[in-house]
This record gives sequence, structure tokens and C-alpha cells, in this order.
Amino acid sequence: MEDVPLSPTADPSLQSAMTRRLLRRSVATGEISLPAVPGLLEAYVTMCANLFAALGSEFTVEQVDELRGILRDQLTEAFGASPRSEIVISYAAPVGTVLNYHVKSRWWTVEGAYENWIATREPPLFGSEPDARVWALAGEAADPRSCPILDLGAGTGRNALALARRGHDVDAVEMTASFAESIREAAQSESLAVRVLQRDIFATMDDLRRDYRLILLSEVVSDFRSTDQLRGIFELASHCLAPGGRLVFNAFVAHRAYTPDDGALQLGQQCYTTIFTQPQMAAALAGSALALVSDVSVYDYEKDHLPAGTWPPTSWYAEWVSGLDVFDVPRDQRPVEMRWLVYEKSSVPPV
Repeated sequence: MEDVPLSPTADPSLQSAMTRRLLRRSVATGEISLPAVPGLLEAYVTMCANLFAALGSEFTVEQVDELRGILRDQLTEAFGASPRSEIVISYAAPVGTVLNYHVKSRWWTVEGAYENWIATREPPLFGSEPDARVWALAGEAADPRSCPILDLGAGTGRNALALARRGHDVDAVEMTASFAESIREAAQSESLAVRVLQRDIFATMDDLRRDYRLILLSEVVSDFRSTDQLRGIFELASHCLAPGGRLVFNAFVAHRAYTPDDGALQLGQQCYTTIFTQPQMAAALAGSALALVSDVSVYDYEKDHLPAGTWPPTSWYAEWVSGLDVFDVPRDQRPVEMRWLVYEKSSVPPV
């Protein structure tokens, strides 16, 4: 009996040849938006090259190099302009092997990004309760009227309004117009002692008191872009706190065994997770009138001390404060986490 010849389609090489022809008959268009992280350039290159190959247009080495250069330029431009930036990759593949693509950058100010939150997200944006750590520190004052408080980057007024209801005089500095107006309206409706200053927190100290007993920044340092801004907070607190007064803020701090590279630092800024190393924290503090008196995990403290039924404050909070918006790892393997840091101003003037 003669062997029956194999069907041509059973030959793997012919299958591949037909698949190439099939893909060349496709028509594809699309757009991809990604946060701009120059330090992860090769991830963008690999993604694009694989996608274009899947659409039947496998790039040569020279074409990949050209793509890399375009992506590098756009990523650098976008991230340099704002930590709320992205690149948009659009592509069109008509019938055949030709594929056209375009890469552009776009960005928003931090204020603009939060205005977009207000327009697109359901309140409460940051939870309904004041931070447990802030509430506990303020509660140590025997008489709230003798404990004026400065809330820098007050957001929706979640802390400022609650503290004012307790009886504290509160100054709230907030640059996002919608947030500032909502605090002002809420304070007026309840006749609360809240003075709202709509501006950047670093714009001036002329309109601030010099006898605050507590200065707080909640979910603000996570938007910083440099240690100079961190140093600016220590300088402001040194000038505006009364002797014995305290500064409290939460910040993402790298574990001692981990040194973040450029990709991690840049992705962190894109994810509201600016990362500082412990040496950077110490260097920013050097020369100020402040000393670190408490350093605790935000996740652990808030989980243990928030009122029953209010943990987590939002659906995203627990993962975010654990650093998992940047690192897709189990929580016990996180290389960074958000910490509550409390500093006290010396009652003895520096020599």
C-alpha cells in the first residue's frame, strides 16, 4: 500500500507560512496609554515589539532601535514635566506588512490630577475618618484650645474639620481649589475655627503662626519629587512649631536592605508613592531643630486604631500604604512601606 501524502497543512513550516499570510490580511488599529517611567524604557520597547510582531509586523534591529529612541525621548519629556504623566502609543496596521505607529506624551499638574479625581471618583476620596495617628497625637493636649494645628495639604479636610470639631484652632493649607472651597464651606456651615489658605505649601510662611503645637501632612509627602521638598518641611516646622511641638507625616521609606533604582523611584512617583531611603531622611533632617521621636507602620497603626468598621479607609488604601502599587509582590516581601514619622521641636534653642 502506498503511503498517503501528508496534508500540506500538517507541515509545521507551511502552517507558519500560512499564519504569516493570515496576519498580513488583518487590519488593526489601537492605542495604549502608560505612565511615563524612563527608567523602565526596555519594558516599553519589549511590549511594543511583541505587539507589533503579533500583528504581523516583526521589526528589524534597526527599527527596534528607532522605536527605542522615540520612546526614550517621549518618556523623558513627560516625566520631566510631571509625575502625573503618560505616553500614548497609537498604531495602525493595514493589510500587508506595514505598521505605522505614533508616540506622544501628555501630563497634568498634581493639582489638575486631583481635580480629575473629584470629577471622576465617588466620595469620600480619602476615607471618612481622620487619621488615627494624627487624632491620637492631637488628643494628647489636655485643652484643644491651647493646641493650634497646621494641616499642610489638607485635601478634603478629613483631618482639619475633625480636629476643629474637637476644639483646636486649625490652619489648613491646600492648593487644589475644589478641595479648599469644600473645607471652607464645611467650616462655615458648622462655625468651626478653620482658616483655609489656598496655595502651595511652600509658597510662603508669612501667613503662618509660630506657635503651632502640631503640624501634619497626611498623604502629601508621597507626592514629593525631591529631598529638597522634604528638607523644606523640616525647615518650615522648625520655624512654625512652638518649643516641644511636633511634626507628623506619612512617607514611603525603603527598607534598609533595599536601594531603589531609577525605575522604582520614577514608577513610585507615578503611583503616589515617592520613595525615600533612610539616609535621605536623615540628611534632610540634619541641621533642623527637630528630632525623630516615633516611627511606626501606617498599615499596622491605622488598622489597629481606626474605629471599628472603618478599616481600610478606602478600597485602595491597604495595598497602597504597603507599597504594592509599585511592587507586585506578596505584602511580606514589600521592599518599601509607608511609615508614620513624628518629630519634636527641641525646647532648647540650637547653639
